[in-house]
Amino acid sequence: MADLNVYLTTFNCGRKPVNIDYFSHFLFDGLSKSNPLPPDLIVLSLQEIAPIAYGFLGGTLLTPYFTRFTQAVADAARNTFSDPNVVYHEPIVRNAGMTAIMVFAREEVWHRIQQVESAGVGVGLWEMGNKGAVGVRLSVGGSGADSTRTPFTFVAAHLAPMEPEWERRNQDWQSICENLVFEPESQQPTDTTSQSPDETEPLLSKPSSSPSSPSTLFQPPTHLFLLGDLNYRASD
Repeated sequence: MADLNVYLTTFNCGRKPVNIDYFSHFLFDGLSKSNPLPPDLIVLSLQEIAPIAYGFLGGTLLTPYFTRFTQAVADAARNTFSDPNVVYHEPIVRNAGMTAIMVFAREEVWHRIQQVESAGVGVGLWEMGNKGAVGVRLSVGGSGADSTRTPFTFVAAHLAPMEPEWERRNQDWQSICENLVFEPESQQPTDTTSQSPDETEPLLSKPSSSPSSPSTLFQPPTHLFLLGDLNYRASD
């Protein structure tokens, strides 16, 4: 398939609604100032997206938090790119507890997404979900006569805090590798921000079933992107 331009950002929300103006102003700082190229995909890895109770209950309690990021991305695109045709579809949104991922695709790329898979796992104390990982896997078809189908996997993660706790972070990563299982949701993507998940579902409930078999983090082969608040640090 032709080149696909992907822009990745990670942000710890501190359990508060994001400041739309602030986030949109700095969102595309990683692009060229003189001639910024609009990304085909924008992926946001969000940690501590909302207060703990909201993160665990999910559903419509999280909608206002995600809506602010959607608005921030729209504002940033409008203020950064001169082409008025640069428009991003409503995002694919998933969360595992307080860790969330949002995937925005340009309209012309959105229609090439042939399948969406998702996965979520909690790590740490009782694997509750205050730390963990959530992933989205997209199968993107080629443009025009190109029938190639290419998988892209994006994983948002939040690992154990505190500088000396590197062994716990290593254990968190091992748990993510072992337990993050992707399951197909549908053959065609759907608008997720307008949907209200069943609020009686478990925190890490599985997506609706599909004839396809579930897949793991590294299988089948995929373009894999990991981003998040990994908490590896060194003071020396």
